[in-house]
Amino acid sequence: MARRLTNTYLALIKHPAVATPCSPPRRATALAAILFSCLIASCNSQSFQYSPEPPNPPAPIVPPQPPPPPLNQARLLNGNWTATYPGGPLRVVISLDPMLRGRNYVATLVDPSNTIPAGQVIWRGNLDPNVPGLVLADQVCADNGFVQARTVKARILVGDPSTFTEELVNPKECRGFPVTYTRVGPAPTAPPRD
Repeated sequence: MARRLTNTYLALIKHPAVATPCSPPRRATALAAILFSCLIASCNSQSFQYSPEPPNPPAPIVPPQPPPPPLNQARLLNGNWTATYPGGPLRVVISLDPMLRGRNYVATLVDPSNTIPAGQVIWRGNLDPNVPGLVLADQVCADNGFVQARTVKARILVGDPSTFTEELVNPKECRGFPVTYTRVGPAPTAPPRD
C-alpha cells in the first residue's frame, strides 16, 4: 500500500498539469467569482441598505395647568380710607411699616377722633399666612382717653379692594366696633412691592 501512495505522489510531481484539478487561468477565474459573490452578498446586507429615519417620539402629554390663584385682596390695603370709628367717618392712611419687611400694615389716623389725636397709629397688622383676605391686627382702644389706651386683638376682613371690616376678637373689649373702611379714590390692581 505504501508503494502505491509513493507512485501516486511521484506521478503528481512529474506531471502537474495532469494531476491538478484546475489550471492557473481557471484558478484566477474561480477566485474572482468567489470574491465577486462575496462582494454582492455584503452589499445586500442590512448595513448597506437605505433605511428611513426612525420616527420622532410623540411629545409628552402635559396636563393642563390650573389657573393661578386669585390675588389676595388683603395685599391691596395701602392707601387712603375713611373709617366709621365713633365720631367719624374719619380719614385713615394705611401703609407698610418701613421698619419691617413683608406685609406689615400700619394704619394712621388723619382726623382726630373723640379719644385719639390725629397722627396716631390706630392699628398694626400683618397678613394671615393661611387665610386669604384676613389681616391679624393689634387695635388701639382708647375708651377711657388716649393716656389710658391699650391694644386689643382685631381681625381685618377684606372682601374687595374698596371696602373692608375691622372687628375685635373679643367684641366687648372696646366700644364702636365693628368698623367699616371705605377706600378714597380708585383701588389698586396690584400690590406695591414689599
